[in-house]
Amino acid sequence: MKRVFLSLLGALVFHLSYGAEPVRPPGLSTTTAVTQDRDHATYDWQQRHAAVLARNRVFQPEVVVFGDSITHYWGGEPVAPHAWGAEAWANCFAGLKVTNLGFGWDRTENVLWRIDHGELDGIQPKVVVVHIGTNNTAVHDRPGDIAEGIAAICAAVHGKLPGAKILVMGILPRHDEQPPRPAATEQVNAVLAGRFTNMPWVKYCDFGDAFRGPDGVPVATLYRDGVHVNAAGYAILGAKIREQVLALLK
Repeated sequence: MKRVFLSLLGALVFHLSYGAEPVRPPGLSTTTAVTQDRDHATYDWQQRHAAVLARNRVFQPEVVVFGDSITHYWGGEPVAPHAWGAEAWANCFAGLKVTNLGFGWDRTENVLWRIDHGELDGIQPKVVVVHIGTNNTAVHDRPGDIAEGIAAICAAVHGKLPGAKILVMGILPRHDEQPPRPAATEQVNAVLAGRFTNMPWVKYCDFGDAFRGPDGVPVATLYRDGVHVNAAGYAILGAKIREQVLALLK
């Protein structure tokens, strides 16, 4: 019941304040495009960006997946230092040409920089998956501001690829978020659910319930730590993404 109320509240706030089309409002950290180097002990952010641009020159994906470390270290190419769910990645995107645009520790503002600096240039994917925002909750950005950042990403994608469909995923539940609820991730998702209701080029899906038990708490056996899912979690996530991507490709 509480989740339904939050969803309705999010819809009202966004539609009254911002209308139907997403924009990039100035003055917010979540919408101000910047680089980052927070995961430098594991990988070089600028080097990975360069690898994406090089891949775009020789490879035409049908699907690209923007995200943070949950996507980066899942599997696929450009190859990451870790692959925590390679089998689930292969199953999810079997028969499809895919580029992994996940960057560890990215926030919405970092994805915007990457789009602004060529990561969608020269390619024509049919579906763009966007799964970002958990690192914004970790630094206590306001839920509405995080949703603004995600909406700005969708606007940037649509500007580059007006013929592509965008699959926006709700932020997955964090195992390190404990009751009382609603958690920050749920507050963002409630706003997103209302934001994208009337956009034919955006499909919003919240897979969070698949990662919670009957008590609403994230299931520990699906997580490798407080934020990242494990192989079992990736199998669930991959199956749900595949279903949505295949529907959008029809």
